[in-house]
Amino acid sequence: MLRNEEIDQLTGLPNLYAFRKNAQKLMDDRNKKEKEFVIIYFDVQNFKNYNARYGFEAGDRFLQNMAKHIEKIFPELMVSRFSDDHFVALAYYNSIEARIDDLGRRIHSYNPDAGIELHAGIYEIDSEDTDISIACDRARIACNSIKKNYDHIFRYYDNELGTQLDLAHYIIHNISEAVLKGYIQVYYQPVVRVITGRVCGFEALARWVDPVHGFLMPGVFIPILEDAHLIYKLDAYVVRQVCEDIRDFMDQGLKPHPVSINLSRTDFHQRDMYHVVNDAVHQCNIPKSLIHIEVTESALDDSQDVLRGTIDKFRRGGYQVWMDDFGSGYSSLNLLKDYEFDVLKFDMKFLQNFGSNPRETAIWENVINMAEEIGIQTLAEGVETLEAWDFLKRVGCEKAQGYFFGRPMTKLECIDYLDEDRNKYKETPAQRAEEADDEALGLGRSVIELKKDAPEEEEEEDRTGFEDDELFMSESPVYMTLAARGFVSLLEYNSYSQFQKHSFFIVANLSKDKLLRVHLSSKRKILDKSYHKSESYQAMIDEIVKKSVIVDEQSIANDFFSKDRLILAYHSGITFDDFEFHRIVDIKMAPRWTHTIYQIMEDNGDIIAYFLSFDIDEYKRSKDLVRQMAERDSLTGLYNRHTAVPLIRNRLYRHQNGKSALIMADIDDFKVINDKYGSFAGDEVLRRISARLDDIFGRDGIVCHIDQDEFLIFVENIEIGNLKKRVSELCDNTFEVAYHRDRIQFTVSAGYVIHPDQGRGYHDLYRKADTALCKAKTEGKGMGLMYEEQ
Repeated sequence: MLRNEEIDQLTGLPNLYAFRKNAQKLMDDRNKKEKEFVIIYFDVQNFKNYNARYGFEAGDRFLQNMAKHIEKIFPELMVSRFSDDHFVALAYYNSIEARIDDLGRRIHSYNPDAGIELHAGIYEIDSEDTDISIACDRARIACNSIKKNYDHIFRYYDNELGTQLDLAHYIIHNISEAVLKGYIQVYYQPVVRVITGRVCGFEALARWVDPVHGFLMPGVFIPILEDAHLIYKLDAYVVRQVCEDIRDFMDQGLKPHPVSINLSRTDFHQRDMYHVVNDAVHQCNIPKSLIHIEVTESALDDSQDVLRGTIDKFRRGGYQVWMDDFGSGYSSLNLLKDYEFDVLKFDMKFLQNFGSNPRETAIWENVINMAEEIGIQTLAEGVETLEAWDFLKRVGCEKAQGYFFGRPMTKLECIDYLDEDRNKYKETPAQRAEEADDEALGLGRSVIELKKDAPEEEEEEDRTGFEDDELFMSESPVYMTLAARGFVSLLEYNSYSQFQKHSFFIVANLSKDKLLRVHLSSKRKILDKSYHKSESYQAMIDEIVKKSVIVDEQSIANDFFSKDRLILAYHSGITFDDFEFHRIVDIKMAPRWTHTIYQIMEDNGDIIAYFLSFDIDEYKRSKDLVRQMAERDSLTGLYNRHTAVPLIRNRLYRHQNGKSALIMADIDDFKVINDKYGSFAGDEVLRRISARLDDIFGRDGIVCHIDQDEFLIFVENIEIGNLKKRVSELCDNTFEVAYHRDRIQFTVSAGYVIHPDQGRGYHDLYRKADTALCKAKTEGKGMGLMYEEQ
C-alpha cells in the first residue's frame, strides 16, 4: 500500500518518489525470461495554452481523465504522474506502439478544438540496465526530441539520442573550462543597409571550438545550456569579449561598427544583465551606442515584469534593444504595444514565397510600413540570394544580414572583410549613389577573361565583354539555381561573392561542342592557360581532368563530363546530376573535395549544359567529424557502447570458424585516483590506458569504453596462448601516468570468456566476462582471469 506522501493528490496515481522506489524493485526482481520491460514517458503538447484558454479547473479534469486512460491502457505494472502534464508508465513491450496510438486518439478526442497532442518517449529496458532513474531520463529525452514534431507521437531512445545525451553532459560539465581557456569564440556576421549593401554593423555569435568534439554549432550547445540554467556564463563571456574586441578596433585606429548581442530569456532571471553589460562597456571605455541588445520574441512571453523592467533600463541607459525572431510567435503586435524596441528583426524563412505570393508581399510591406510609422527600424536575416535582396529593396526594409552578404567570421576576418568593403566604395558620392546596387554584388572578383580568337586590333573591343560575363554569372537564374541546390555545402564561404571567386562555372553548347562562357577559379594554380569562347568543350574538359583530378578518379570524372554521355542523359530525361571528386589545387597541397552540379536545357534545338563546381573540403571533413563523434567516446576516442555492442553482436552472429573472446577490464581503485589527484587527472589516466588497450587489441578487435573506468573488448579468430599473452601484457604490469608534477601508478584487472566454448549469446558472454572480472578483483587485482563454471 502507498502512503499519502507517495500519492499524487490530483490523480490518485503514485508520484515520482513512489514510482522510482517501486519500479526499481520490479526491475531488480524481474526474471531474465520474463517479458521485456519498457519505460514510456508521456507529455501533452500545448497544455499550458489549454489551461490559459479553459481555466485551471478544466485543466485538472483533463489530467484526471488522462490518468484514467493511461491506467486502463497500461494496466500491467505501474503508472505514475511525475509533474504537471508528465506521466510515466512501466509496462510490457507487447503492442506498445498500438497502445500509444490508442491513448493519443483518446487524448485528442477529449477536446478536438483544444489543439493538444500527446507525445511519448520509449526506452526498452535490457538486462544490463540497473537504474530506473536513468531509464526514465532516457525515455524523457526521447519524448523531448519530438516536441515540435507533429508527424510522430512517439520515439524510441536510440544511439543518436544517446550520443546527444553524452554531448549534453559534456557541454554542461565543461562550459566553465571552455570560457576560461578560450574554447568559446565570438564570431561576427555583418549587417548591411539594404539600399546600398554597405556594412553598418555586426551580430555577435558564439562558436565553441572544442579540443575533444571539434566545432560545436550554437544550435547544439545553446539549448543545452539554457535548459541547465548555465547560459548566463556564455552570454556574460560574449558581452565581455565583444567589448574588448571593439576596444581593440578603436586602439588600432579603425572605425568600430555597432554590434548586437543576443541575451537568453533565462539570463534575465539569473543575473542583472544591465549591470553585466554596463560594467563591460565602462571597463573597456567604449560608447554605449556600439552595443545593441537582442531579445527573442519568445522570451517576452513569461515573467513580463522582470523583462520589461530590464528592457526599460537598457533603453534609458543609452542602449538599443532589438526584438529578434519577430513574427515567430502569436503575440507580436501585442508585444509592440507593451514594449519599446528600436529594431524588429525577422527571418527570411517567413518570406519563402515572396516571388509568387502577392498576399505575403502585401503583409510584409504593411508590417514594415507600420514599424516605420511607430519609429522602429526593420532588419531581415537569412538573406541568401540576389532575389531576396531585391525583394527587401522593394518593400522598404532598412537592414539585412545573411550568407549573401557574409557568413559569421572571426575578428581578424572582419578586418579583411571591412577592408574589402571599403575598397569597393572609393568612388565619388555621385558615382556611389548611381552604382550602389552593382557594387553591393561584389563584382570586383577575379575572373579569367574569355575572348574570341581575333586579330590584335580587335582586342580592346573584346575586353569590354569582361564585365558582361561578370554580370551574367551574378544574375544568371541557372547559376543561382545550381548554387542553391548545393547551398548546404557552401557554408564555409565568407560571402556569396567569395563563393563566386572560388567557383568553376561553365556554359557549353554540347550539340556543337563549343564553350559559351567559362569562369575558372583564380585559386586553381594547377591550370596555366585561359580557355576561349568557341573552343571545344570536350577538349577543355579532357585537359582540366588530366591536370586537376587525382589519377584514381580521372576515369569516372571523364565519364561524368563527357559530351556524349551528357547528351544521352538529357534524351533519357536526366537534366540534373552531381558528382564529387578530389581536385588538385596545388602540387604542394593535399587534394581537396570538390562538388560539381549541372543543369541541361534545350535552346533553339541545341543542348546547352551549365556546370557549377565548388570546394566542399571543409564540409566533408565536418561531416566525417560528426559521424566519428556519433560512434566514438568523446574522452577516450574508443567506440562507445551504443556503437560497439551492435558490432559485437553482428560479429558473433556471423562468426563461423575458430574462437573469439569477450574481455571486460577496468582500472583498479580508480575512485582513489580521482579523489587523490582530481577528475582531470582521472580523465588523463583513462585516455592513456585507452590508447594502450587499442595498441594491444585494436588491430584485430573492437575496443569499447563502456562507462567510467570500464572497458569491453571483443577479439576474433584467437589462439588461446596468444590471447593469454595479450591479457597478461595488460594485467601483469603496473602503469604510470605523469600528470603535472604527479606520477600516478595503477593496475588493470580483466575477465574474459571464450566463444563458442563457454557461451554463445552476447548477454551470456557479457555476464560471464563480468563474473571473471569480479573474481580477478576479489583475488587481488592486477589480474586477468578466464571464466570458470562455479
